[in-house]
Amino acid sequence: MEVTLKHLENNIRTLPENFYGEVNDFIDFLKHKHFKGKEYEVPEWQKEEVRRRREYTQEHPQSFVSESEMDNYLNDLESGD
Repeated sequence: MEVTLKHLENNIRTLPENFYGEVNDFIDFLKHKHFKGKEYEVPEWQKEEVRRRREYTQEHPQSFVSESEMDNYLNDLESGD
């Protein structure tokens, strides 16, 4: 069976909305994998987002957490503490 955009759309609609970001990230991953080694232009919206995040981190250095802090946080979430 050939998968169409309509099939994909219907399948995505069955997901909880909080999964939409993961689905979108996976689509980006597939595009990156497909276009790897080929000429690819970074969209302007993505460049702007990187600029925005860089500016935010410069203005709010306290927002950074270490890898071990993030591991501890995730472990706490998983254990229900």
